[in-house]
Amino acid sequence: MLKAEFRSTAEVGGLRATELYAFGEVLGFTIEEEVVRCLNGLRRVWDPGSIYADFVFKRQAQTFPDVVLASSDKSEIVLGIELKSWYVLAKEGEPSFRFKTNVAACPAQDFMILVPWHLSNVLSGRPTILEPYVGATRYFARYRNYWWKHMRRARGDAEICE
Repeated sequence: MLKAEFRSTAEVGGLRATELYAFGEVLGFTIEEEVVRCLNGLRRVWDPGSIYADFVFKRQAQTFPDVVLASSDKSEIVLGIELKSWYVLAKEGEPSFRFKTNVAACPAQDFMILVPWHLSNVLSGRPTILEPYVGATRYFARYRNYWWKHMRRARGDAEICE
């Protein structure tokens, strides 16, 4: 649904291909706002019985998770959503998704949405998102750790703090 509902008025041009990664951070903020807008607008889909009538999705800037489903006074949080935007032509060498949260800090009910994006004219135009990938934050954290310890072909000590 996010793909169909996503709206951005940003227009990008004049960037070199090597500079597009910097735009990804700005687009990430837009994606966070759009997810909150979209989820709150689709309440009848995710809460048809009005069980969470006193709850609303809220963006939390610069903290984990990026979005929470919380009571209006934010005293109770039901779940969290960590959002990551990913430029489809990125040359990232490892599947970290820039996700640094420890497995133990990921509640069972929290999940991550990985939102792939590109510009409508490859190096310019409007940001366009593709179908997001959704998974448990614990899964992403465990996979990142597994890759780091077992798959990356480290020359030295591959231990990490879990």
